Amino acid sequence: MLGFNFFSKEQWEVSSIPDLTGRVAIVTGGNTGLGYITVRELARKGARVYMLSRTETRALAAIAKIRKELDSELKPELEYIKFDLLSLKSAKEAAEEFMRREKRLDILVNNAGIMATPYELGPDGIEIQACNGTGHFALTVSLLPLLKETAAMPDSHVRIVNVTSAGYLFAHMEKPNFTSLEALNQKAWSTWGRYGLSKLTNILFTNELQKRFAESGITNIYCLSVHPGAVNTELTRGPLQSWPFLAPLWSLAKLLTMTPEQGALTQLYAATSPEIEEKDLKAALLFPIAQTKSKSSLAKDKDGKLGGDFWTLCEALIRQKA
Repeated sequence: MLGFNFFSKEQWEVSSIPDLTGRVAIVTGGNTGLGYITVRELARKGARVYMLSRTETRALAAIAKIRKELDSELKPELEYIKFDLLSLKSAKEAAEEFMRREKRLDILVNNAGIMATPYELGPDGIEIQACNGTGHFALTVSLLPLLKETAAMPDSHVRIVNVTSAGYLFAHMEKPNFTSLEALNQKAWSTWGRYGLSKLTNILFTNELQKRFAESGITNIYCLSVHPGAVNTELTRGPLQSWPFLAPLWSLAKLLTMTPEQGALTQLYAATSPEIEEKDLKAALLFPIAQTKSKSSLAKDKDGKLGGDFWTLCEALIRQKA
């Protein structure tokens, strides 16, 4: 993720995560990097955690590794469901499979992502970086009935965490338009511009989702956007595909990045900390580590047009493709 953190002071640690016994969580892209750490730490605190990712063999290997890491402490409850971020049908099917297995969902961490890849259309004809937004929209909206049911239960603490990036600011280089698939897929946008737009949609979706909960009288579901910081993860594959000549410089750049353990702190804070409710951080944008950050004017989307257009477009795409 973009955004170096030379002067970031760690003020919150995984030891502050409360007991999560009885709660159920989903983490997308949980087999590596930030997602892996997020799955592990939620499970360590007693949550039953579903790892949603594309490749079953990698997911099961990651689950086995977490079990080995935690086995001396507890018997973690970990499950796998197939989820391909590039496929709206896969997102919908993953949600349906989860709801067949579970009667509640307390924590949803939309962590999976693609960064700065060369231009390519996915199986639904959606530019693959744009799927950072559309894939998680399809999963989350399909899970809304269960999220709302959980929020109505006693002592509920429902969180929806959308992992964005400081790279959303690259969207200011372009002219966001979410009124059609053709507008979403514009090849003329730069590689980083497309990435920035996808990360902007994560924030716009968070805003719009929180607004819709409020309009329906639901006040105890907290939706948050999180920038984890510059972290040394597999996400760097995208930029190296786009600009292979940068490979020799990456070993130097890694010295300036956080570890996945550090990078996962802010999304774990968003997913679990009682402070979210105490400070009423609805639709907040968090930067590392566990700090609120003002949004740009584009991300604030005061009139709701960008967020509304993105929501309408995603609904239309789901009807057509899923």
